Amino acid sequence: MTIETIKSLWRKGVPVNNLFITGRSNWSAELLSHSGFDTLTIDMQHGLTEFSQLLSTLQGISSGDSVPFVRLNWNDPQEIMKALDYGAQALICPMIENASDAAAFVSAAKYPPLGKRSFGPIRAALKHQGNYFSDANKETLTFAMIETASAVEDLDAIAATPGLDGLYIGPFDLSVSLGLVKKADFSDANLLAIIDRVLALAKQHQLYTGIFTVDPLDAKAMALKGFQLISCGTEIQLLQNAAKKWLDQITS
Repeated sequence: MTIETIKSLWRKGVPVNNLFITGRSNWSAELLSHSGFDTLTIDMQHGLTEFSQLLSTLQGISSGDSVPFVRLNWNDPQEIMKALDYGAQALICPMIENASDAAAFVSAAKYPPLGKRSFGPIRAALKHQGNYFSDANKETLTFAMIETASAVEDLDAIAATPGLDGLYIGPFDLSVSLGLVKKADFSDANLLAIIDRVLALAKQHQLYTGIFTVDPLDAKAMALKGFQLISCGTEIQLLQNAAKKWLDQITS
């Protein structure tokens, strides 16, 4: 599967599934890439993978059909460019607070004239058929995370950022920032109002949309609302749930 395949699904109105990888096992990443997930996101922000391990994790994913995403540790130009050069095909940037943050993210991730990404796709070019420089801007995706009250205040300007490909809601940090009692409660009217606003602005600016969930029922609900990239938890959660289910079966 490629970014163009993903975009083709989105044009047909088909949501794409996603799983976050928070461990540091290249074998787990390879195994998951053969398990039917459309996309896998290596979590550099809260996961255990260090940047020195990113290349081998991407190599593990590339053995299967999943498209490799990276959730960056921060809005750091060096990390952004390296992740793309290593072969990440989409980036999710955390803690985008305003339009200036979004513009800086895009600038580091896109080649001129959209941005200032330095040319040196040491591994990315090996995985690409054609002219990488001319194709990269449309065949790599940039998602700005909307996860703070400040981002909500500047949402219109963030969505209007030239070269930005999508908006991705982080409901846990967003709930914390808004002072909501329950975290990532998809029945909360305040959270739902922001979700609807993100969807409306994305449609207005022709952006893709993504959201993180941990409950399959929430994932289905967000797909029905129109989100295109649906993350449903992490591989660690899958492992814990499977282990508990197994133990329950043999001890009950």
